[in-house]
Amino acid sequence: MHRPCHATGRNRGYSLYELLVVIAILTILATVGLPSMRRLHAAGELRAATSLLVVGLQRARADALMSGRETVLCPSANGHQCMDGSDWSGGWILYRDLNRNHRFDAVEPLLLSQALQAGRVRVRSNDGRRRVIYRRLGEAAGSNVTFVLCNRDLPGRGVRVIVANSGRVRLVHRPADDGCQS
Repeated sequence: MHRPCHATGRNRGYSLYELLVVIAILTILATVGLPSMRRLHAAGELRAATSLLVVGLQRARADALMSGRETVLCPSANGHQCMDGSDWSGGWILYRDLNRNHRFDAVEPLLLSQALQAGRVRVRSNDGRRRVIYRRLGEAAGSNVTFVLCNRDLPGRGVRVIVANSGRVRLVHRPADDGCQS
């Protein structure tokens, strides 16, 4: 004799109560997990921007050494011309300064154009350093320059990228000043 499936005592579905409990647990996990994921994503963006800046600085130094010409790294919002300010948050360009006028001219080779996502990571150089110029022996012209990088989603955390007169780059992980608050 054949018995119907529902008579065996097995349930094939979930009750409304079980579904509501699962939804409640998922809501609690999402509430706890999303801020952590946001901070994790912000930390990744900060690391990526720091790496891109360090690579740009190292490439500028290497090119100056190899070519025997000055190379310039400067902030750029459009990837084609230097900005005259200390905010590097939009990105930067690297070019070989053939005529040594510290301006990017159409005849000079553009070696790198790096854009950053607007508004995510803030990059600022200390006042008075609107460009980093590497001379043919690899040293950075002028005084030391410090870049401060921070992310608004990571209050109190930041990175400083310091370029010495010798041209060497080092990182310092310190709490960010209030540069990300403005």
